[in-house]
Amino acid sequence: MIRSLVKTTITSWLLLSLTACVTTYDREPKKPNMEKAKETHIRLGLQYLRQNNLDSSRFHLNKALKIDPDSAGAYSGLAALMLREGDDENAERFYKKAIRLDGSLSQARNNYGSFLYGKQRFSEALVHFQSAAQDLNYDRRPLAFNNVGLTQLSLGKIDAAEKAFVRSVTLSPNMPRPYLELAGIAYEKTEYRAALRLLDQYHRVSPISPRSVQMELELAKVLGDKNRESSARLKLKNMFPNGKPLQGNSLTGKR
Repeated sequence: MIRSLVKTTITSWLLLSLTACVTTYDREPKKPNMEKAKETHIRLGLQYLRQNNLDSSRFHLNKALKIDPDSAGAYSGLAALMLREGDDENAERFYKKAIRLDGSLSQARNNYGSFLYGKQRFSEALVHFQSAAQDLNYDRRPLAFNNVGLTQLSLGKIDAAEKAFVRSVTLSPNMPRPYLELAGIAYEKTEYRAALRLLDQYHRVSPISPRSVQMELELAKVLGDKNRESSARLKLKNMFPNGKPLQGNSLTGKR
């Protein structure tokens, strides 16, 4: 009986071992997720770019292109890299290629719009900013609307600019730049108290700037607020003790 029990146990063990072996040999090796690998390389490429590690950024973006030669995201990243290197010609070429491959890539459109804005090619920039602003899935729509507003201002379209800035702060109430621009527009329309309210809102969400203090000074003078006028003059004196002229304002929020 013991011999029979041992024989049964051994037989059962052999069957289990055989089954395990069959299962091991039948299992197919997992295929690498190339799409995930591509996105990882793009993410790393942009991360290194933000850290100003240009060689590592180029390495990962080129790796992404080896996986997918038609990757709009990789070309958009390379465009930003070219800009960092001062190569405007190739930056524009890569932006155009990214948008040609995927016209819905709003980040590339917003960045290319910023590039064009910097070249004072405002009408071209506006097309790309508007496209990004209308993309409901784009997580930086407030910035895109802000850029639409700045571009419309540069084109002399004040009403259109005002509407864009209002959309920007409606989507993101803590975004400073639109409040400053809206205050400037209200000032030009001689809506001084509205301008001051908008300026105060700007100061609630942002540190003071030379432009905002200069505007505060002008509004205080117009409204006859001597205390506020004196305060603004003191702020400007602290900012520019040697009478340094105010700097011009450039388009903000570029990647």
